[in-house]
Amino acid sequence: MKLLRIACFVAVSIAFLRNVSGQGFVNLDFEAANLSAYGAGPAAVPATNAIPGWTAYLGGIPQTDILLNSEALADPAVSIQGTNGSFYPPMQRNYFILLQGSFQEISPRTAAIGQTGLIPATVQSMSFWADTSLNGMSNNLQVTFNGSTIPYFAIGTGTGYSIYGANISGFAGQTGQLLFTAGYDTYSALDNIQFSSLAIPEPSALSLFIICIFPLCWRKMLLHMR
Repeated sequence: MKLLRIACFVAVSIAFLRNVSGQGFVNLDFEAANLSAYGAGPAAVPATNAIPGWTAYLGGIPQTDILLNSEALADPAVSIQGTNGSFYPPMQRNYFILLQGSFQEISPRTAAIGQTGLIPATVQSMSFWADTSLNGMSNNLQVTFNGSTIPYFAIGTGTGYSIYGANISGFAGQTGQLLFTAGYDTYSALDNIQFSSLAIPEPSALSLFIICIFPLCWRKMLLHMR
């Protein structure tokens, strides 16, 4: 009986440890793709192979397949773009995600990827690389955690993309779904999501002052020119 209790305790402990270790977010740079069997595409590939850890959604409905090195002409789509055969240059290494929200009056309109995980208690901020205006589309990329909108703003630039940052300290220590959604009229490339214990610097007071005062100065200058 004693040995049975010990065995049960060990089994429960192992299950608990596996659950804990699986709570963190994974594959945040999309390099865990296993797509060697599909060549350069274009192809429809299993989402479990293309984006391990993530779920793809069209109009909020989970998808079993996503596109490889392809894109939709009008319909919403989630695709993984690789260095071998992609329509777009990579932002880093081999793969990035392309979210295409529909630009026509059709349903569904949105394309998204989401993952449920634990945001560590020490995390203050999140950053990600994105081009949110591919093909001249507008920026309707929304980021949410457990349904709550996460405001983000540009904190830097790279070749063909912007680096965005967001304050997520309010979600530290919580488990929930991190969701990136391309809304109507939005093509968004996405890569290199990172969590940090450092705070994202807010726009400086000087920058805000310039933004606020410039229209007034411009108006006065126009009046003097008349």
